[in-house]
Amino acid sequence: MVKETSEGIVLRGAKMIATGAPYTHDFLIFSFHRLMNDYGKHAHALIVPADSAGLHIVCRESFADPREKEHILSSRYDEMDAVLLFDDVLVPWERVLLYGDAEAVWELRTNKTANALAFHQTVVRFAAKLEFVTGVAFAMAETIGVNGFLHIQEKLGELLTQIDTIKALLIASEIQAQPDEAGILVPKSTYLDTARSLGTRFYPRVIDILQQIGGGGFVQTPSSLAEFQGPIAHLLDLYFEGATVGAEKKVQLFKLAWDLIGSPLGARHELYERFYAGDPVRAFAGQYLSADKTLLTDPVWKLLKDVHD
Repeated sequence: MVKETSEGIVLRGAKMIATGAPYTHDFLIFSFHRLMNDYGKHAHALIVPADSAGLHIVCRESFADPREKEHILSSRYDEMDAVLLFDDVLVPWERVLLYGDAEAVWELRTNKTANALAFHQTVVRFAAKLEFVTGVAFAMAETIGVNGFLHIQEKLGELLTQIDTIKALLIASEIQAQPDEAGILVPKSTYLDTARSLGTRFYPRVIDILQQIGGGGFVQTPSSLAEFQGPIAHLLDLYFEGATVGAEKKVQLFKLAWDLIGSPLGARHELYERFYAGDPVRAFAGQYLSADKTLLTDPVWKLLKDVHD
């Protein structure tokens, strides 16, 4: 709900999922989906200071684990998610970029240059993430000596095809980049859209493959690496030894992999990648709706015409 005053506009309502909200200075607020002109009174673009009176930042439970050696990723890389609650928050007019103009807000939301550059960054990020997780999968397979089995090789090969697919789409977007009217070189967005859509299916599959490679080994690790300095260290060294590395290194690797597949941080990342680009159903459907379908259908109709004429 929005109320206009002489000082600015007053907001009341909630904003879903603001990652990094607790440690930002300002929020850029605007509609993610297109609003029809009938709902123009809800179409705004605003810069809202994080310390605004009446603005509440409701955080989820922290997934940061203080045990650095046991949880290498969770102790370092949790990024907080939150919901923003606006309880009569005054946004001064000088921080109101657009007000009550549905078409202008949609033009801002769909700016080709801004979106293409932002999406290019997200695909670079995702490619790096796939490479890291694939590296963990390869190391696990070698460590426990299963990389010689055909069904494991198939799964590891699948991970490589994921990396190559995302990188190929990234390179294609760069090769077919074109300058916009301001002279900014803009990557071709269709390839980036495809990479982002595929990412919603690729990453859950990566986690599934990690689980299948590690199997029961994930729940057969000592509770703490400190056990390797304790009175039964010699037994751990004997019975937890890997095929290519010592027991302690093997346990460290499995704890790292567990941070990806079984920790709260790992679960959050899988959920994040599933919905990072929004609703994946809408994303795929959007690609169909926005595509020039005649490029594909015209040759079909031409072939039929040539055959029957």
